[in-house]
Amino acid sequence: MNIRSLVVIGLLASCVAGSEGPSGIGSPTDPEPGLKADLFAGPVEVPDHIRVDSILEMTIGVRNAGTRVADPGWIIRVMLSHDRLIDSADIQIDHFSAPRALFPGAEDQYLRHKKLRASTPTGPYYVGSILDVTGAVAEASETNNTLQFPATIILTAKVPDPPSGD
Repeated sequence: MNIRSLVVIGLLASCVAGSEGPSGIGSPTDPEPGLKADLFAGPVEVPDHIRVDSILEMTIGVRNAGTRVADPGWIIRVMLSHDRLIDSADIQIDHFSAPRALFPGAEDQYLRHKKLRASTPTGPYYVGSILDVTGAVAEASETNNTLQFPATIILTAKVPDPPSGD
């Protein structure tokens, strides 16, 4: 056996043992190579209109189109936007940690109740979500974590306080 054969045997043995090769396949930190979650945002359900001093009830939908479980704990942000493009520059109205594992092919919904600040400007908005904002989930694609078709809502002025009887 020559030295070249020994090197090839050594490389094969290290790949079989689970040490990381040039492609990262077989890494001991990835027991199921090639399997990744793939989170999709949406849909978001909100009422047609609400006063800014009211509690907003909303349902935030998510889906895992990947081949691996997305463990709980990844962060979801809910945003108000003046345009259809939901991004981190919009007004954040909620953020929370996904409380459950999301299995491959599964969908989940999170019911949320948030009081809108009275200082929030009134008018028409889009409501959307951004998933896994901290990058905690290894995904097949990171480009589909923002809701593409946000819901619409109109924020109206808060009810004025009644005049005092002094």
